[in-house]
Amino acid sequence: MVSLSVLDVALVAPGGTARQALHDVVRTAVTADACGYHRFWVAEHHNSPRCAGSSPAVLISHIAAVTHRIRVGSGGVMLTNHAPLTIAEQFAVLQSLHDDRIDLGVGRATGGTDSGTLLDRALRRPAQARAEFPQLLDELIGFLYGRWPGGHAFQDLELSPALPVPPGVFVLGTSENGARAAATRGLPFAYGAHLGPTSRPAALDRYRSAFSPGPLGTSPHVIASVNVQCAGTDEEAERLAHDTAAARFRQKHTATSPGTALPEPRERYLISRMLEDLQLVRGGPATVAAGLRRLAAALGADEIMLVPYDITAAGRERTLRLTAAAWTPSADRDRPRAAGGQGRPVVS
Repeated sequence: MVSLSVLDVALVAPGGTARQALHDVVRTAVTADACGYHRFWVAEHHNSPRCAGSSPAVLISHIAAVTHRIRVGSGGVMLTNHAPLTIAEQFAVLQSLHDDRIDLGVGRATGGTDSGTLLDRALRRPAQARAEFPQLLDELIGFLYGRWPGGHAFQDLELSPALPVPPGVFVLGTSENGARAAATRGLPFAYGAHLGPTSRPAALDRYRSAFSPGPLGTSPHVIASVNVQCAGTDEEAERLAHDTAAARFRQKHTATSPGTALPEPRERYLISRMLEDLQLVRGGPATVAAGLRRLAAALGADEIMLVPYDITAAGRERTLRLTAAAWTPSADRDRPRAAGGQGRPVVS
C-alpha cells in the first residue's frame, strides 16, 4: 500500500503577502491532518520573495501544535547551511514536545536563488559545504542516534534533550549523490520529482542498488514528491492548472523583468512548457488517483508526497480532499488503523 503525504513550500500568491502564505501553510496542514495524510513537510528557502518558508523548525513547531495525528517535518532542512548539532538540538526539542511525530528531511542545496557567494556568506556557509554533506550527515546521525564513525571528534558530546525515540532522518535529493548518501547509511530517500527536469530517475536505481541495511533501516524506502492539481472534473483541473501556471509565470517574469511584457504567443508557449516541465498530475479525482498510482509504480515509490499546485489555500485544500477521497476506498476510510493513531486512517 502506497501512503500519501504532503509537501508545502509556502509559496507567496501573486499580489499576496508572506504572512498570509505562512498562515495558508498552517491551514493546509490542518486539512491534511483531517484527511488522513501520513506526513506534512515544509521546506527551507532563502533570498526568494516568492517563498515564505525560511525557517522550517519554527514553522514545524506551530503546525505540530495545531494538528493531532499527522507526522510533521522538513522537506527539507538544508544541512549544509547549519551546524549538525544545532539541527539535532532543534529537532530533539520538537520531537520531545510533539508526541514523537517529527520527521527530519535534510538536503545539501543552499535553498536559495543566489547562485554566487553572497547568500553563502550571509548564511556563514563554507564554500566546500556541498562536498562535505556526507560528513555533516554522519554528524547529525551521531548526535541523534549515538552512532558515530570510529574515533569521531564529537562522539563524547551528548545531545540535549536526550531522546528515547529520535526523529526519523530522510535524505532529500534529485541526483545520484543524494541517493548514495541515503543508501550507504540505510536511510529513506525523498526523491524530488516535483522539481521537474532537474530530477534524475537514475538516482532511484542507484539508491536501491547501493542500499546497505543497518540500524537506521533494513530495506530501501522511497518517497516521491509530485505536483498535483485535482478538481471536480478533468476539464476544471486543466483550466485551474493553466490559470495557476500563468499566474506563477507572470509573477516570476515581473520580478525578473519589471516593466516588460512578452508577446502573447510567446507567453502561451512558455506557460505550456512550464506545465510540461512540472510533470503535473492533474484532473478529476479518479484521473489523479490513477495518475499517482502509475507514477508510484513507475518509480517504485513506497510513498507519494503531493505538492498541491494552486495559488490559493482553498485550492490546495480542494486538491488534498478530493485526492484523499479518491485514493482511499470508503470502507477503509471508516475503519481506524493502528498506523494512523487516534482513530484516523492513514491515506494509503
